[in-house]
Amino acid sequence: MKIVSNFNGDAEWGVVPYMHKTLLTFDDSNSSEVLMNGVEWIYNDEIKKPYQGYKRKSLLALWSPCEFTGKEDYYHFEHYAFFDDVFCVCPFTCEFMNQYFGYEKFYYIPYPFSNYSVKEFGPYDADCSWMGSVSGQDHISALETLFKFNYKFITSQKNTWMRHPYEFEKCTHVGLSPHDKLVELSKCKSSLSFNMIYMSPASRKNKFRAFEHFDQGFMPQLKVRTHEITSSKSLMIVKKDPWNLIEDFYDPYKEFVYFENHKELEDILNDVIKNFDKYQKVVEKAYTKSKLYKVEEIFKYIKTKDSSLVSWGNKNTKRKEHV
Repeated sequence: MKIVSNFNGDAEWGVVPYMHKTLLTFDDSNSSEVLMNGVEWIYNDEIKKPYQGYKRKSLLALWSPCEFTGKEDYYHFEHYAFFDDVFCVCPFTCEFMNQYFGYEKFYYIPYPFSNYSVKEFGPYDADCSWMGSVSGQDHISALETLFKFNYKFITSQKNTWMRHPYEFEKCTHVGLSPHDKLVELSKCKSSLSFNMIYMSPASRKNKFRAFEHFDQGFMPQLKVRTHEITSSKSLMIVKKDPWNLIEDFYDPYKEFVYFENHKELEDILNDVIKNFDKYQKVVEKAYTKSKLYKVEEIFKYIKTKDSSLVSWGNKNTKRKEHV
């Protein structure tokens, strides 16, 4: 399978270009099948033209359901029609688009993860970490709880992207390389994960299940930070949400811990500090599970669509099994 990319629509500091380096190790430049990586492949018809005659044209869609919030052409039926199959991290996008096309064109996958560069874990120098930006009151409340402890606030974003004052005032690590970010995580007893995307006022509501809580200002989106946390042997503490996509890939209380409100988060963090040994089994099981989502494992599935390779399952939709 030939592997090509265009990251004009992706952040240059983001994980997608980094993950692509691993994906390229499987490139077969002589293949008549092609896998396209990057959101630009949806919008830019010109870059698709050289691949029009390929026997199989596949797309890796790691941004869904964000593409459906725009004000213009927000269904993208015509754009997606170019591809023979789409491998997508949003189960609701898969469900919705497969209903439209009338066959299984979209395949649900975990976010592929590539970085296992950390070989030594600890010693711990922080109780908990936060990775990413600040979007919405849920994030602010979680951070204000976190600030009561010995914390790390890590962001890949450059200062020009920062929006909330906390991203200036409270951030402890900015612009780390993917490897250095995992090194810092590996020294944190626990790390927070929110698997939602918070919408801007300019976003437009759509008609499928990812948008069922849009009026509350958020949609589901499983983040690669779940694998970053688990592969770093940091206890993953997850904000419970209406979809809980995390359960498609990790088992609650066996491989991560939920919190529902910020009083509960504070109680969990206090327990982590006092009784961390009791969470070690959870950490180790999550680390082992994370290896199922490595780029090479997901690529095997993309290449073959062999359902026996699927170790994950969607608990939110009644879609047909892979065939």
